[in-house]
Amino acid sequence: MESNYVFLDVDGTLVNYSNELPNSTVKAIKTAQDNGHKVYPVTGRSKAEMYAELLEIGFDRYIGGNGNYVESNDEVILHQLITAEQEKMIFDGQLYRADVNKISFILEEYEDYLAAADFFSDFQVGTWGGIGEQALFGDIALANITKQTAIKKLLEHHGVDRKNTIAFGDAKVDIPMLEYCEIGVAMGNGGKEITAMADHITDSVDNDGLEKAFLHLGLIE
Repeated sequence: MESNYVFLDVDGTLVNYSNELPNSTVKAIKTAQDNGHKVYPVTGRSKAEMYAELLEIGFDRYIGGNGNYVESNDEVILHQLITAEQEKMIFDGQLYRADVNKISFILEEYEDYLAAADFFSDFQVGTWGGIGEQALFGDIALANITKQTAIKKLLEHHGVDRKNTIAFGDAKVDIPMLEYCEIGVAMGNGGKEITAMADHITDSVDNDGLEKAFLHLGLIE
């Protein structure tokens, strides 16, 4: 069996929006790894938000910050940082750090996102939320970095052809990596845009969608 690199969005794909992790998902990932495949979460979460229950799955490492941070095995391959001068957007408390790659904020209303996108026009400003992609939070990161650019960097580092790649997601932010990878899988709970462009649509997170797709794609038996 040829080894594949499998890239999994986290919220809405690996776990549901109540942060519940199906047992079938854990079993499918571990079995796929036993079959020689590499599995990476690709998420907007920082590594600190990848709680123990998730990290203990035993991934081949991690892509975070929507592509700003790439780690494989025990090596950091990429860490795109917001400069100290740019960090002056943080106003309250002793929050200054030298290793910031993304800043998140709560949206009291959608107009807050529009105002942030206008004010921080040199950055990539996005929204994220729960079921149906309702905009609950905003984030600010360096421009021209996506989950796709991070995957490209990882594959170049390991000398892997993208024909051996599969990406899973549920939201618009996941579309670039589904477009880039050889096979793009949308979760059944995904938004209209991603289900329209995906190569395959599986069941929802709560209905063992990840395990069903792994079976369908021959990653496990």
